[in-house]
Amino acid sequence: MKQIYKYIIVFVTFIIIMTSLFIFFMNKYNENHILNKSKELLKYLYTLNEGTYMLKDGILYTTSGSLINEKYFYNGNGDIIIDKYKNVEFNINIDDKCVNKTAEGNIKLINNKCDKFKRVDVEYVKNNNSISFISNVKNLEYKISTKDDYKGNYIKEEYTDNLILKKFNQGKNYIWFKDEEGNISNVIEFEIDCLYTNNANYDENTFYCSGSTVKISGIDWIILEDNNKEVTLMKKDPINEKLSHCFNEKSEYCYYTKDENSNYKWSNSYINYYLNNIFINTLDDDFKNKIIEKNICDENENTSCNNEICLGYTEEEIVSNNYSCSRYSYSKIKVISFEEYNKYYQMVKDPSILSGNYFAINSFVKDKGTSIAENLEFYILEDLTKKLDVKPVITIAK
Repeated sequence: MKQIYKYIIVFVTFIIIMTSLFIFFMNKYNENHILNKSKELLKYLYTLNEGTYMLKDGILYTTSGSLINEKYFYNGNGDIIIDKYKNVEFNINIDDKCVNKTAEGNIKLINNKCDKFKRVDVEYVKNNNSISFISNVKNLEYKISTKDDYKGNYIKEEYTDNLILKKFNQGKNYIWFKDEEGNISNVIEFEIDCLYTNNANYDENTFYCSGSTVKISGIDWIILEDNNKEVTLMKKDPINEKLSHCFNEKSEYCYYTKDENSNYKWSNSYINYYLNNIFINTLDDDFKNKIIEKNICDENENTSCNNEICLGYTEEEIVSNNYSCSRYSYSKIKVISFEEYNKYYQMVKDPSILSGNYFAINSFVKDKGTSIAENLEFYILEDLTKKLDVKPVITIAK
């Protein structure tokens, strides 16, 4: 008798286990079926235009009740939103389950009824180039673009109460925020305006307009270009001593005599020597330590820069224009180049700020220097032995 009871217990246990397994696998099958049908629905939704839709008893309609397609997906009901970037989010109820997809997340099956769509609300306050974003959700990522195109990668930064960004690109910016579940905010459009200053004390956290004047180390400087990593400056007034690149007598620098010459290069320019050995020592140590050394093309026979002599172009200009230069000279302080003058003339608010009579490094005619006259006409050829006013150009790190 005891043996019979033992068999009965084993048999009942077996039935219970098999029933549980059957229920488990049926639930898994049902869940997989729902997820597969949801993926099928999502694939179709990507073909639709921006708008709000609803799934009613497995059929897709507009919110006004117009039939979109007679195709039956599954016996679900819920709301669907497709934004202008083709991001899809939906909440669909199937019996006591919720099929949820956020705009930037995967499809999830939840054992509850669907709640309303979760929203990431963000507000911002702007002060010059500093933008402070405040949200109802923490641990947000963001992507930013100069176009309303939703392109770019999301960026994750650690912050406490609000995220603060500093931008140094003038014009419109578009930013989107995403929470940990993949819900995204509406696009936020903001515009960055540079600050135009006249003889203000320099602040590396400020985004200055080209042509602004600032004071550093007790010297007035013109802001030529400002960005998030560095700022390029030109001394507003010439240095006290008029200088030439070369001499009309034999010297260790470039020189031209009736019998022989040592052709001009930036490496053998007396202006180069003076700026980087004498003038630089008039600057405060803190200021000097921020100056970024520049690589300057030192080939006076190289005409690969748009059929002009490459001598005097910075390495950045060479690379950005797909020019070539194999030999560089390294300087912390330089003078403005042909390309730079034309560039900054277009950028500054008041071009008269660039007036003066000083040498630019490179020339379109060999063994001649170009100078800027008071009337801002650039194409003035000067003998390289002629002494002119000099306005140092430097780039400092932020």
